Amino acid sequence: ADTVVFWDVTDFPIHTGRSYIETLRSALVINGYTGRLKIKTYGEEKPNNLGDRVNFVRKRDKYARLNIMLLDISVWGVDLVRLPLIPRNVIVLAENIQATTNFVTVSWNMRSAGTKCIWVLPDDYEDEKIYHLGLPSAHIFWKWQDLLDGKKPMSEEDVRALRLKAPSDLHYYRIKNNVS
Repeated sequence: ADTVVFWDVTDFPIHTGRSYIETLRSALVINGYTGRLKIKTYGEEKPNNLGDRVNFVRKRDKYARLNIMLLDISVWGVDLVRLPLIPRNVIVLAENIQATTNFVTVSWNMRSAGTKCIWVLPDDYEDEKIYHLGLPSAHIFWKWQDLLDGKKPMSEEDVRALRLKAPSDLHYYRIKNNVS
């Protein structure tokens, strides 16, 4: 299956001499993701090691980056409705996505029969962020350093344990809709 990546390079930088595309491709291939790879990146500044074939959108403000990423994911998601059974992977790399934003809805919409939704989490996600950011809807979660090191995604057991720490969807529904 082909893989599309939406990546905030300010949140998840690569500090080696390797290009972003080379680094991600090698980590994915190790884990069996061998289809075509398309990467769209967002950030404050374009990294020197980004690579020539990677689309970059410069936005200095974090929420502007999240909004344009959300729009790009939504446009890409139109094919999910039109061609729901074509196998594909979508990977999202972005930090500080509040659970009350439209990202929650979009992450649910990406979970079609033919699409594997993958979220990359910062390595410190469990420490504090889980309590106020929640856990997006996805098939697979990867810790950032584990992905870079070519390790496997988080086990279902580890994801279940994370979900128990996170506020429930009902909690976010109540916040979003001002319901007590």
